[in-house]
Parts: sequence; structure tokens; C-alpha cells
Amino acid sequence: MTAASVIRAPSTPSRVYGLGSVFGKGLRDSRWAILGFGLGIGLIMLVTASQVAAEFPDAASRAALAAQMQMLPDVMRGLLGEPINIETLGGFIAWRTLGTMPIIVGIWSLLALSGTIGREAATGSLEFVAASPLSRTRIAIQKVGAHLVGLAIAMTLLGFLIWISTVAFATLPGDEVPLVDALAAAWTVGLLGLVGGAVAFALSSTLGRGPALAIGAVVLVASYLVHSYASIAPAFEAIEPLSYFGWTAGHRPLAGVTDWLPVGGVALLVVGLLAVGTVTFDRSDIGRTKSLPIRGPRWAIGLGDPFGRSVAERLPAAIGWGLGIGLYGMFIASSASAFSAALAELPQMEEIVSRFYPGVDIGSAEGMLQLAFMGFGLLMVGFAAAMLVSGWASDENERRLELILAAPITRFGWGVRAGAGVLVAVAVVGVLVSALIALGAVADGNDAMKPFTGSLVAGIYGGALAGAGMAVGGLARASLGAVTVAALTVGFYLLDFLGAALDLPEEILWFSLSRHLGQPLIGEWDVPGMVACAALAIGGMLVGAWGLSRRDVAR
Repeated sequence: MTAASVIRAPSTPSRVYGLGSVFGKGLRDSRWAILGFGLGIGLIMLVTASQVAAEFPDAASRAALAAQMQMLPDVMRGLLGEPINIETLGGFIAWRTLGTMPIIVGIWSLLALSGTIGREAATGSLEFVAASPLSRTRIAIQKVGAHLVGLAIAMTLLGFLIWISTVAFATLPGDEVPLVDALAAAWTVGLLGLVGGAVAFALSSTLGRGPALAIGAVVLVASYLVHSYASIAPAFEAIEPLSYFGWTAGHRPLAGVTDWLPVGGVALLVVGLLAVGTVTFDRSDIGRTKSLPIRGPRWAIGLGDPFGRSVAERLPAAIGWGLGIGLYGMFIASSASAFSAALAELPQMEEIVSRFYPGVDIGSAEGMLQLAFMGFGLLMVGFAAAMLVSGWASDENERRLELILAAPITRFGWGVRAGAGVLVAVAVVGVLVSALIALGAVADGNDAMKPFTGSLVAGIYGGALAGAGMAVGGLARASLGAVTVAALTVGFYLLDFLGAALDLPEEILWFSLSRHLGQPLIGEWDVPGMVACAALAIGGMLVGAWGLSRRDVAR
């Protein structure tokens, strides 16, 4: 009997699990992200439904809620969307909570689809796969297919949890949402979040992972912001037809309103972008990318020491994230007084706020800003820190660090200088966010200093997350740095958001870093928490540099 006669191909279950199949390996690698996104977002829906049902149990209170929300200022109606059938449980969930979820899902798609070709091509591992009998087209299709199936599983899990939420907490006729509508709403969230990742995939074979990821992030965030601010910004109103968030604004399956034609348009856009990425990968040299032309003084383009290079490479992304998050905060700050006045007329809303955000006074503009911005703002700053750390790790992931360390510089020295550049970039995000929020507060007739200094906490928090990511990346593996930051960002957000509503023990809530920031936008600072964040930022950078000096590069 020859050796060849006993070799057996992997079984179908083995291929699905990741043995002998590019598709299976991709699906297996993303199994924790699938569970995390599906369960995490689903828990938010579950808790939101329970609180709305408890505080608005009868038709009169629901009607009063719907009437008051119709009177919101244009900026808040833009950010939250038109309040369609919010007197029903499903309609309120779709309006208040589900609208921003494509951004969170989009971050996952950006990281996954920008790296599935770009990162593996840069590290050289994709060349081994391409040397197999599989064609490049099949490789690309299987890699993309793994993410699409994983995303579909996560959104299906989300849809089931939404359906269970409306069934379990229905108190009025019309509260219970059919399963098919819950699944339709969840799949729409996944589709909207997929567009930015599809853009990154289409460009990754040509430009490389970093530029492709940045462009995809701009498309994702800009589309959301343009649609949200079109009602009050003439410049945005002119380009709103380009926003795919605007295309699907009237599609609310949870509220009993559907508009499938624009959803189909978004699906065609995604298919087209993924097809472009597949063809580009098939026809390009693996690992060979085009550099974008950059001109300017030496310090501006990073010609010098590792610190200047790190700052220069991170700065465009930092400015983009700072402007995007800052514009969101600025428009909230500019309408905080009107929004707080509208909500103050609903006593039940105060009870809901006290459950999720204890101690926040929605009767003041500062309290309204703390309520409406800080939670989502910290989430977005955390994702910005994850992408900045991903750029820091790209030197090692893409094999450039070995050449850099051939120069007269120690590993620890490079780690400190490059890590300091990341922290400076995070600080730029924080300062831009603070400056724009202060401008919004002035436009609303409020003091600018308290919102400015309070918003700087977001930068300190982002620095702490970046420090933790660099520590893990330096001690273990560079590619784990951004994953660590993203996981901590989502974990802290969920623990902070759900913990108070579920009355979790304070010993458990203590582990959420965001709970140690105080309420800085209303002037209540948690000084020990600030010190801990600063120590985590600087200490994490130093630990990461020390860890890099004691292990093999690109291990």
C-alpha cells in the first residue's frame, strides 16, 4: 500500500471548521467576533426593550412619548432618524438604538475585509495559499464568503434576540414584532455596516491594508454624518443622495414600514465592490501595492526618527476620526438645550435615564450632552484607538520592522518612540473632538470651557486603550494589539450600558474603565480614574516596548 493511497481529503465538517478550506479557516478565525457582535448588540436590544416596556406600559404614555419626540430639534431628528411608529416597542427600538449599530458592525467589516487580502499579502502568507491548486478568484471568493456568512450568522442571532425582546416585553397591541421583520431589520444593519468593508476590500490589493482601511472608514462614517446633518447643513443636504444611510432611512421593519428597493441598491453596491476587489486581486501581483504621492517638509511626512514617522503616519487617520466624532458632538452640543427641554417634559424618560445613566440631569444642557454624547463618543474613540494601534502594528506585521531595526536603534527605543507617536495621534483625536464640542456649546449659548475640558477625557480614555493594546502587542504578538483595543472598547461599553440597567453588583461594574471617568461634561471628574488612564497609556507603551525587546520580531 502506497503512502498516497491512505491520504484522505478533509470531511465536510472539517472543512467548515477550518481544515482544508480557505472558507472554513476564515469562518473559524472569526467565530468569537460572530458571537460577540451578535450577542453584544442583541443584549442592548433586550435591555432597551425591557426598560421601555416598564416605563411606558400603557397607550397614553406611549402616545405622549411619540408626540414629544416629534417636537425634537432638526439636529436630533437627523441623528436619531425620523420617529416612525415609536409608540410601538419595535418602532422605539429601531429609532433609538438600532440606527447607530451599522457603525459598530462596520468597524468589524473594515478590520476583517481590509486585512483578509491586504495584511496576508503584506506578510507573505498569502503567497503560500496562492501556490495551491486554488485559483486566486476562488481564494478571494472563499475569504469574502467566510466574512459574509459570519456576518449573516451574527445578524441572525441579533434578529432572534430582537424578536425575543418584543415577545417577552410586549405590553400593548402591536408591540410584538414578527420574526421575519426582526431578521429583516438585523440583516439591514449588517448590510449597511458591510459597505465600508467592501470599499476597503476593493482597494486593499492595490493600495495595501492601511490606506484601504482608512478610505473605507471615511466612507462609513461620512455616509452616516452626511445623512444625519443634512437637515441643518446645506452642504450636506446637497450630497445626501450619495449617502446609503439616507437611501434606507425609510426602511424600518421593526416599525412596520419597509422600503426594499433602496436596500436592494445597497446590496448591489456591496456586490459590485466585492467583485472589483476579487478581480483586482486576481490581476495584481501579490504584496505589490501603489503608494499614494505625499509631499511636504521632512517632519510632516515622517522622515527622521521613529517618533516623527509614527506621528506622520497616524496623523491623517487621527484628524479624520477627530473631525468625524467632533462633528457628531458639536451638533449635539449646539442643540442640547432644546433637547433637554423636550425630554424634561416626560417624567418617564427621566426614570429611564436614571436607570442607564444614574446621576445625569437631563434638565441641563451639560447633562444632556453627557447623556447623548459621552457613551457613543467613547465607543468611537475606542475604535479610533484600535485603528491607530493597528497602524503601529503594521510595521511588524508587514515585515518592515526587521529593516528598521537594522539601523542603530534598539528594539526598546523603537517601541517607545513609535508608541509615543500613537499616543500623540490619540491626543489629536481628543483635542479635535473637544474643540468642536466647545464650538457647539457656544452656538447654543452655553459656556465653552466645561465642555472642552470635559471632552478631553475621551482622549485620555483612548490613550489608555491604546496603551493596553500596545502592551499586548509587544508582549505577545503585534497583530493582537488592535484586537485587544477593539475587544476592550466593546466590552467596557456593554458593561457600562447594561450593568446599571440590570443592577449588576458594583464589584462587577468596577471593571469597566469607562465608569472611572466620572461625568466630566457636567464638571464631575474622577481624578483617580484619570490617573489610572494616564498610567495605563504610558505604562502600556513601556511594557509593549519591553516585551518587544525580549521576543522575536514578527513572531
